[in-house]
Formats: sequence, C-alpha cells, structure tokens
Amino acid sequence: MRMLVKALVAVLVVVAVVAAGGRHYLRRSLPQIDGTITVAGASAPIDIVRDADAIPHIFAATKADALFGLGYVHAQDRLWQMELQRRIGFGRLSEVLGAAALPQDRFLRTVGFGRAAKSAWETTAPWAKQQIESYVAGINAFIATHHGAGLPPEFTLLRFEPEPFSGPDVLAWVKMMAWDLSANYAFELLRHDLANTVGAERLAQLMPPYATDGLTITEWPGGSGESGRSGKSGRTDRSEPGAKHRYVTGPPSPARLTGPPKPSESTDLVVPGDGFEPSTPRL
Repeated sequence: MRMLVKALVAVLVVVAVVAAGGRHYLRRSLPQIDGTITVAGASAPIDIVRDADAIPHIFAATKADALFGLGYVHAQDRLWQMELQRRIGFGRLSEVLGAAALPQDRFLRTVGFGRAAKSAWETTAPWAKQQIESYVAGINAFIATHHGAGLPPEFTLLRFEPEPFSGPDVLAWVKMMAWDLSANYAFELLRHDLANTVGAERLAQLMPPYATDGLTITEWPGGSGESGRSGKSGRTDRSEPGAKHRYVTGPPSPARLTGPPKPSESTDLVVPGDGFEPSTPRL
C-alpha cells in the first residue's frame, strides 16, 4: 500500500513538473506588454499602450514609426496567422504541412495570387510602398529578435522559423481577400457557358441582370439631386437615358463616393435606430 502511495505521489509530481514546464514554455511566446523593448528600425521612441482588452494603442512621432509599431504588435499577437496567410497566398503550404497540402498549393499557384501580388507591388505608388515597407519593417524587427520558444508554438511543432516579410507578402493577402469576396465567380463561369449554349436572349431569361431601378449608393458626379425621380425613400434618381449605371444622390456626406463606381469599390451602410435618410451612407 505504501509503495502504491509513493508511486502515485511520484506520478503527480512528474505531471505537475511537466505541466509547469509546459506552461512556462508556452507563455514565452506571449507578447511582452510591459517594459521597454529595443529594436532597430524606428526613428524615435514608440509608445504602445494596451487597454483592458489588450488592444494596442500606438503613439509615435511619425506615421512611418506608427506603422512600424503596428507591424511589431501584429507580429507579437498573430505571427502564425500571418505566416499561414502568406503561405496560402503563394501556394507554399506543402513546404511545412507536407504532401497533404499539395492539391491546395497547385490550385493557389494556378490561380496565381502570388504572381498577382508581385505584379501589383511593381505598380504600387511610391508613397504606398513606403508605408507598407514601414509596416513590414516592424514585423521583421520582431522576427529578428524572436526564435525558438519565443515564436508561436506552431513554429516549434512544424520545426521551422518564419522568413522576413516583404511588400508582396502583404499584398498577397489583399488578393486572397479579393478572391474571398468574389464568391460569385462560379456564377460568372455559368453565365459564360449558358451564353455560349443558349444565347444572350435566353440567358437574360434564365439569369436576369440587375434591375435598372435597383438599389445603389453611389452619387452622380457633381450632382445635387435637384432633378430626377425621387422614390419613397427620398432618394433622387440622376440616371441619364441609356446610362450603364444608375446614380442616386442625397445630402452630401464625406463618406459618399464621388464619381462612377469602380469594380473594386464597395462600402457598408450602418443604419442607426433613430431617424435615418436612406440616401445618406455612413461608413
């Protein structure tokens, strides 16, 4: 009986030591939220204050330093997510996940999100490149000073460390988000096949186009909404006969789009509980 008790105590001690060691090891990858961190890349001190919900608030002397700080705290909080997203964008999952991810990599490389990101980077405006590079420098400052247990545990489990980030790495996820938000691509392919099979007239019967008097939130360039047809919602129709788009105007607002809509532009409406004019979008 005494031997059994001793054995049980020994097992409990071993479990407690292993649990304490594991907890200490895992906590080493948590972000440092107190004290001073010295890294290369910033032109002046940056204050990063986390509120009660651990949300970082960044105070810096310049915009470039603020973006540097943003990159650093992003890497602190979600480096594994950022690494996974980068590998998705460039079709490099199988390098760390093995052969099971090869079909996904083939698909991602066939579509060419990584190629699109590199191409977009080449034509990105210099001012935008500078801001992205400041952000990326913050990410890389974290990577350069954290290794092994200082990284998220996923890196230890998969036995690799992240490479430095670059501008195209940032844009790769922009391309992936564009893909995620274009879930109608299957319908576009279906429309193409139907048009070739039954013709445009019958296609319009099977898949009618968007109604000419359907809802829209964009504004006629320079229009004041003084003429046109107003519906029950108080909006004013400024469409010209035969126009490709229908523009709707209302009271001016800084959040309004000005000019014809571009394919990549979108916005959201927030409808408060108190009175709200449908013609006034609020972002």
